[in-house]
Amino acid sequence: MSARVEKICAALIVAASFVLFSLYSVLTPLFEASDELWHYPMVQHLATGGGLPVQRAGQTDAEAPWRQEGSQPPLYYWIAAALSAPFDSSNWREIRRINPHSDMGVPTRDGNVNVILHTPAEAWPWERAALAVRVARLASILMSTATIWFTYLVARELFPGRAGLLRLAPPLIVACTPMFAFISGAINNDNAAVLFSTIGVWWALRLMRLGDLSIRSAAIAGAIAGLGALSKSSALGLVGLFGLAALLASINLQALKFERLAAWVRSLSSFVLIMLAVTLLISGWWFIRNQQLYGDLLGWNAFLDVVGRRDQPASLAQLWSEREGFVWAYWGVFGAMNVIMSPWIYDVLNGFAAAAVVGLGFRLASAALGRNPLTPDAGRKIILCAFWVALVFVALLRWTSLTPASQGRLMFPCIAVISAALAYGWWSLHRYVLVGACAGLAALAIVTPFAFIAPAYAQPPDGWAQRLPLAVDADFSRVVHLAEAGFDAPDDLQPGDEVTLRLNWALTQPVTRNYSVFVHLIDAHDVIVAQRDMYPGQGSLALSEQPAGRLWSDRYTLRLSPLTPGPKQLRWAVGLYDHATGERLPVVGGGDHVIFGALELGSRKAATPLLRYTNGLELLSYTLDPPVLAPGRVLVITTRWRVAQPSPRDLNVSLQLLDDGANKIAQQDSGQPLTQWRAGETISLTHALEVSGAATPGVYRLLLVWYAPEDFARLPAYDAQGQFAGDQVVLTRLRVR
Repeated sequence: MSARVEKICAALIVAASFVLFSLYSVLTPLFEASDELWHYPMVQHLATGGGLPVQRAGQTDAEAPWRQEGSQPPLYYWIAAALSAPFDSSNWREIRRINPHSDMGVPTRDGNVNVILHTPAEAWPWERAALAVRVARLASILMSTATIWFTYLVARELFPGRAGLLRLAPPLIVACTPMFAFISGAINNDNAAVLFSTIGVWWALRLMRLGDLSIRSAAIAGAIAGLGALSKSSALGLVGLFGLAALLASINLQALKFERLAAWVRSLSSFVLIMLAVTLLISGWWFIRNQQLYGDLLGWNAFLDVVGRRDQPASLAQLWSEREGFVWAYWGVFGAMNVIMSPWIYDVLNGFAAAAVVGLGFRLASAALGRNPLTPDAGRKIILCAFWVALVFVALLRWTSLTPASQGRLMFPCIAVISAALAYGWWSLHRYVLVGACAGLAALAIVTPFAFIAPAYAQPPDGWAQRLPLAVDADFSRVVHLAEAGFDAPDDLQPGDEVTLRLNWALTQPVTRNYSVFVHLIDAHDVIVAQRDMYPGQGSLALSEQPAGRLWSDRYTLRLSPLTPGPKQLRWAVGLYDHATGERLPVVGGGDHVIFGALELGSRKAATPLLRYTNGLELLSYTLDPPVLAPGRVLVITTRWRVAQPSPRDLNVSLQLLDDGANKIAQQDSGQPLTQWRAGETISLTHALEVSGAATPGVYRLLLVWYAPEDFARLPAYDAQGQFAGDQVVLTRLRVR
């Protein structure tokens, strides 16, 4: 392939990327991309002349609709604001109707993924705020399109003299990574951070190849780092990248040109000082502002005060338990991190990535055996790229340990390097493997918005999907009619299983409020065992905008906690309420909900432990007596434990009864000689909790905690799937009469 043809192909990939990103943008409803409902208010605030906000904990959506994004560096928002400022966005709050029930960050089987209750004002032709949001998205599309071009330049630096296919593959892989294409069509400051990071990788490779430690090169490096830092604090790592590139380049220069160590030190120091000076000149004011306002240079305190901290920094074991979601979010988890592709697709993508690792391994092994040794230049490139990936990953681990953010897309600042590694690994196996992998990614990227994203937000048709076997015939205030029901449950229902309720609804009279539906599974004592709340239409219908006579079918999938004690009989309880006021619609004939159906919940039969603790303790089972309490009564709890490995220290175990306001009515703490328990041993513990005589009737949580008596540090627990369950585990709920 000639150089001219290669550049034409690269330009075509860039142009196609623009079209692909625009497609994702058009097919993703407004505010349904990751955190866009908070990114856009920041853009709109700046576009209408507002200054940089000052973050305070406890601000309402009316005061600070940008939430944590008000703590982000402002460059991306300024660019998007400048682009969208000419358009009237005064009605943006009218189209940003937040869905209070949205399962943000949690993929579900029954929909309810939309974070916004959408309005016809969003429809084509776009007007006012709908148009302003679309134009603001254009800033992201343009930035990511530029990222594709600079990825090509990175590939040219990494693979000089190689086949043109190997240089064209990385930009294609970046563009066709579904998650990258999705974020590229959304309002998100990651797009600016990824752009400047990719430019930074290219410039670092270039200066290292040329040995260019000139004032000009240092100033450009400082400008890239400064603009990156004003896009997102994580881009500050570019300073370290340029420093390493200069070091590697200067070592080469020393061998060729420098005769004295002092000259080498002088050249390297000059580059670093100029780079740092330009970086601070561009972005230093932002960090000074953070220090003055929040007491730390990066502004992390203000960010975490808003977005929320983990109860305690996550351990490596906890972060490891989140690995699957992390990898999935690199390939593509859409919407508010709650719309996924078919699970087998992630397996295939991971398999292709593993094949690339094998290819890279063969190449490195061949070099180590001297069959195809690496040149010094190739070795420096590997060191530089590996350093950048490691730097981004370690910084992400640190951030994720402070707040739940295990999202693989946060690795996109080094997506050009990762994609180049994938391309080289596939090419090392065979060029046809590279062609096949790129073709598959391209097909997936094109299909994804049509197959997974757009359908997730489609409103149900007017009519019932099917007739259901159980006649309910309940009228709620003579405006909403629940006609029929049906449910799917395993024949041998056990704790940890899922059950799905299907309902056929009709709107008999127009309503002025957007009512929510609650679906409860309740036991014989009216304690809620499982619960699901959502707007009608799988969360997509605003009842106030529906005509009389509108029919729809809904389904609600509820998962019974594996910790739920059995056996017991369960029933369905369904009602409607106004989320803003809590007011329920009364049922004609009495009450504010309808109860029907019956399910028999058996005892748990699975052999796996209910909980695993990091010290090797495993909770096998527990029993309660009595199931219903009264003030002054004693609750006896028997827990069975298995010792998987010896514990390094003794701990206290605490069982507590609390209401939803954390008011405690019973507690028992006892020290346990864990160091004396032998591996493989099964231990039964009996706990007696006396309910306070002043306890008011209601439902209370039974909480289990293991903690160290000397510093009260709590022991983390993991469920049977290895997912972090917390360090204060709710075993079940009990009623006090």
